[in-house]
Amino acid sequence: MIILYGEAWFMESTVMLFEGWWRMKNRGLRWSLEGAHRMGAVFLCLSIIFAHSICFPIDPDSGYGTNIAVEFMVNGKSYRPPIVGHLRYTGYSIDVVSIFEGGAGTGIYTQAEVYLLVERTVVSKGVHLIKGKNQYGAIASGTIDFRDQAKPRITFETQAGVVITNISSEGKEWQAKHIPNIVLGQ
Repeated sequence: MIILYGEAWFMESTVMLFEGWWRMKNRGLRWSLEGAHRMGAVFLCLSIIFAHSICFPIDPDSGYGTNIAVEFMVNGKSYRPPIVGHLRYTGYSIDVVSIFEGGAGTGIYTQAEVYLLVERTVVSKGVHLIKGKNQYGAIASGTIDFRDQAKPRITFETQAGVVITNISSEGKEWQAKHIPNIVLGQ
């Protein structure tokens, strides 16, 4: 309901903006289209920020909307250079975006995976055992613990043995050096 209200607000304000421009143009007043575009861009940016802030609130009871900065590990060791990422738990899926450095330092690349939950068991309030299947058919399972909203914990292991867990200090250093303007999560 809030999202529909937000979209309706944006549409109404956009219509009002262009109706006002048309009336002023027909009355012979000078009001440039460039100014209307600027105002439209401001409305668009504000509506995106507003809609994003209300679309994904964190639910303290279920953990839905929890964002976690993660790192990918194999056999308890981080990749060199580290592969870091962003994980979002929605209650129906786990959305993972991995961020890594290309071979021979060719740049920074990303890969997105969505694990639709096949099983979810609530162990206690704030602790869920989860099992999901991604778009490639790979199965992964693990535990997400969001009892402490400021520092949620995750251990999510894929069939290939890759463990997605909370970001380490080495991963944070890599992130600060290579992608300082990207907020990965908590």
